[in-house]
Amino acid sequence: MDNGPTLNLINGTLAFLPVLVLLVTLLGFKWSAPKAGAASWATVVLLAFVTFGADASSISISSTKGLSLSFFVVSIIWTSVLLYNVVDKQGGIKVIGETMTRLVGDPLAQALVVGWAFSGFMQGVAGFGVPVAVVAPLLVLMGFSPARAAAIVLVGHAWAVTFGSMGSSYYTIQLVTGIEGSVVGPHMAILFALPIIITGFAVAHIQGGLASVKRGVPAILVIGGSMALFVWISASVGIPQLASIIPGLVGAGVGWLVSKTPLIGKPNDHAEKVSEKAENNTSVNNNAESLGGVGNNFHLAFLPYYLVIGLSILSQIPAIKSATSGIFFALDYPALETALGFKVDSAQNYAKIALFRHPAPLILTSLALSYLIYLISNRWRPGTLKVAAKLTYNQSISTTVGIGTMVMMAVIMTDTGMTALLGRAIAAGTGTAFPVFSPYIGVLGTFMTGSNTNSNVMFGALQMESAGALGISSVTIASIQSIGGSLGSAIAPAKVLVGTSIVGLSGRENEVMRKTIPYCLGIVLLVGIQAWIFLTFFD
Repeated sequence: MDNGPTLNLINGTLAFLPVLVLLVTLLGFKWSAPKAGAASWATVVLLAFVTFGADASSISISSTKGLSLSFFVVSIIWTSVLLYNVVDKQGGIKVIGETMTRLVGDPLAQALVVGWAFSGFMQGVAGFGVPVAVVAPLLVLMGFSPARAAAIVLVGHAWAVTFGSMGSSYYTIQLVTGIEGSVVGPHMAILFALPIIITGFAVAHIQGGLASVKRGVPAILVIGGSMALFVWISASVGIPQLASIIPGLVGAGVGWLVSKTPLIGKPNDHAEKVSEKAENNTSVNNNAESLGGVGNNFHLAFLPYYLVIGLSILSQIPAIKSATSGIFFALDYPALETALGFKVDSAQNYAKIALFRHPAPLILTSLALSYLIYLISNRWRPGTLKVAAKLTYNQSISTTVGIGTMVMMAVIMTDTGMTALLGRAIAAGTGTAFPVFSPYIGVLGTFMTGSNTNSNVMFGALQMESAGALGISSVTIASIQSIGGSLGSAIAPAKVLVGTSIVGLSGRENEVMRKTIPYCLGIVLLVGIQAWIFLTFFD
């Protein structure tokens, strides 16, 4: 890059400072997300003015862009939490949890089937935090502590993010790199096999430590192998948009069958049953105590989520996508240029919310249809919506502020060249070991923005340039960029905030991140080593 901040030790250190402030305040000082986000935003604003050539106008525009992105995310959080609270007040969450507990009674099987496979399916049809919002409460009702439940889902769904949301992140890496889908899709699917299986082992370890890992080995290999196979099949036959949905369903079905066989034996150590009902004295469990109008009917209880899944699938039908493509809400932003010459193109339809495809309107539509069905069948409890709305406000307001400040920080970093500088520094400093570190660039993008798609936009071209300079396969590097971004969802503050808000841990995000960070970074290291081996001996 000819323009923008110069790559040197001082600039690289300063560019990393906002991220460091966020990490230290969130994990070290145990600040709440709003406080930590505000501190990191203030840090990046100061650096943008003093060191990276931004002016008041560009900072204002970048911050507003951040708020637009934040609205895209928090609208999903508010509607997801509202839907959950409505179902809860109808008595549905208790029924769903008890039913799934009966179907898969063993805690390890619950973690694998629900927290690993089913969450991957939900990522495929909805994404954008919906799997965390839907699945974490189910695990809480099965007896997992709130922090453990959130951590299981965050790590468990991460394998499905790239091909999730009907392949949004996959199509992004394909577009920004210019690599044909028929080439990068199957290649990426092969490289995904290892992290898919390893996330299963990580989920088992979160659930019950080494004891669960040891007795779960056969089941994890069978479930993970089946999911990896169907990811590859989906990508190879040209339906990458279903490469999380189909494997997630297959994994859940195979997991349920496996749970009925000796492949998952009975726990031989009582200490392995780490989840205790006493730990769950939170608003989630308290909410679940209310009696609702669905009785003991699982299908009525799950009706709103059936509708979310069904509408999400319908919204991706080509004819419907084409007919509704022009119906959206979005803002346009002008081009920017810093005093150092770093240029940002103008943005049209920024953070577009497609009213027939974005999860928030789909969730609200599902909620409205559920209300009508419950009302017609005399199962709607008067006052449900009012109580649910009040609970949603209390649960979501802190999360909203935290996401707003963090995303504003991320966008300012991107628009002033700090993010590109960090990526270049990582590539330049690693040399021939670059493939090992390459997926961490994907993690960095997702950590800052909460989005694998955004990570691919930010760093996809940079990864290609680095691969070209080093003379290594651009297909493998493009693949592990997106795989790293996918796995980074387990530690992205925006995703963690979804999990903590829905299970009643707002303000205690550090408890969940302390659990997920070691697994994420360890799995990504294995992905990097796999890429290095692949490039050295096979490409």
